[in-house]
Amino acid sequence: MDKHYTTQEHPDSDFYAIKFTEESPYTNVMVIYGTVKILEDQQLDMATLKFTYNIVDPGDFDHDDLKQDDDFNNYLGDLLQHIIREGTIGNSESTTDTHTESSTQ
Repeated sequence: MDKHYTTQEHPDSDFYAIKFTEESPYTNVMVIYGTVKILEDQQLDMATLKFTYNIVDPGDFDHDDLKQDDDFNNYLGDLLQHIIREGTIGNSESTTDTHTESSTQ
């Protein structure tokens, strides 16, 4: 999914926007994710991703149609999952050893 989007600053927001590329089924649509929550159900051993988003630019699509489109909402969820996974994997691979010992001279 890395080729499906780019990130870019948005002049009206403190957050980066996600802009979908031609590799995506939603070319030129731009969204900003809002609140993201991961709700865990320990009994079922699963988690649910809940999030809000704002369509900054619908591209050639109708804004209201996108908001109501289950495929679009699922696509946003899949992309968010991908971004979270990539971010946590990237962070876990680049660890630093911060253990320090005092000198006994």
